[in-house]
Amino acid sequence: MEFPASSFQPPAAAAAATGAAATPSRYPAWVLLDRKAYFADLENATTAEAKSSTGRIVKVTFYLADPPAVSHFCVHGPDFNPGHFAVEPRVLFSEKDLVLLCFAFTSGSRSSVQHCGLAEYFIYKVGRDKPSLKPIPATPPGTRNTLYVGVVSCDKGDDGEFFLADLAVTTTLGYYDISIFSSKKDKWVTRTLQLEASTTELRVEDMFIVPHKVITLGGGVVGWVDLWRGIIACNILDEDPFIFFIPLPKPEFNLPREGDPKPVRDIACYNGVIKFVEMDHLYRREVVSINSRSKRFKMTKDLDSVDRMYDLDILLRPHEDFLEAPREQINYIPDGWKIRTCYRHTAWDHWRKGHIIHVDDILANNPNQFALLPQLWDGCGKSPLRSLTTAHPALSPSGDDLVYLMSMMDSYDKTAWMVGVDLGKKEVEILVPYRAERAYHFKPDYLTCVFPKYLNEIQRFVIF
Repeated sequence: MEFPASSFQPPAAAAAATGAAATPSRYPAWVLLDRKAYFADLENATTAEAKSSTGRIVKVTFYLADPPAVSHFCVHGPDFNPGHFAVEPRVLFSEKDLVLLCFAFTSGSRSSVQHCGLAEYFIYKVGRDKPSLKPIPATPPGTRNTLYVGVVSCDKGDDGEFFLADLAVTTTLGYYDISIFSSKKDKWVTRTLQLEASTTELRVEDMFIVPHKVITLGGGVVGWVDLWRGIIACNILDEDPFIFFIPLPKPEFNLPREGDPKPVRDIACYNGVIKFVEMDHLYRREVVSINSRSKRFKMTKDLDSVDRMYDLDILLRPHEDFLEAPREQINYIPDGWKIRTCYRHTAWDHWRKGHIIHVDDILANNPNQFALLPQLWDGCGKSPLRSLTTAHPALSPSGDDLVYLMSMMDSYDKTAWMVGVDLGKKEVEILVPYRAERAYHFKPDYLTCVFPKYLNEIQRFVIF
């Protein structure tokens, strides 16, 4: 595969962060991490390495920044060749001090360009002394590695057990294959489970879940989230596990629930409470009267744009012009957006209303933010968000009222703005530029991770 130039161009901050004197006092408590790797030979105190099934040494290095700035990671190694990879390596999931990565190589016993679904998993762990990177054994024959694998961490410490869980839809409606990996047993076990729901509670179309995200719900429960429909959840630690469904509210603006939901929806769970956010982009309806052809004679109204009207412009025009009935054309003009949140405990059977915020209600009182985008603020201190193309909400993993958004002047801009909004205060909390080729076409893909706070327990530090 030929990779775009942007895959070899990590943000400039990474290149400046490789000095020997790099010693930050603290890593962020959590980060917004770009899921897709950059190919770059850069190292710091987060670097860890492992050997793949192809016999190649791969190294992983993270560059971490306070949200809403987007953090990233680089992949490199001895005799490195991008042609060895079918796609850029990706971060699939992060739980506590663990990060699950996926590599798809172009040759070897377990993956190829033609069968990149058999890509290899690696687990990155923040240890007491230094991070480690370990390969995960191949999944059972007949199963395919997916991009939606959850991680459950059972204990702290270098020897703490963890589990991986993967979900696959079967050909039988309502049945799913769950593949579970135990780090202590060092093997996968796959079993087929039936969804615990009667046909009167769950419509057939809701049983065809297409995962967009994986979350942990606490107590060993992993949830595969279809952001349009709901969550298929399973307690993977139970001796007799079962799966159940938690529905999400339907989007009024897209009842067929088609297309990619990530630009407008996100979900997170903290201390057993699930929080859901939706952006509703609003439009103003404008009706315009039109004719299939323009009038070919002058009218009094034309004096608005001309200084004189000749007789020939007034007379001698087809009679059909008077018989043709005007038609209406309906245009929908962008008119801001609204954010709605709701929440529920994992044991509830309902959602409770959280915040409902219109973009015009969001204030920006920080003069430093005004200096970043002075042309977009009005005299009343309103935020510039109405003037920007804004989408891709990301909920904070800390359970607070912060939501992070990506904004652009237009969807083809190469400079984006990462915005942190406090929904409780109705304020722009922070605004930072995000300059990266990957912001192009307005298709970011980032994951909230808390593993950086565990790096603070390591005595070696680095500036990033």
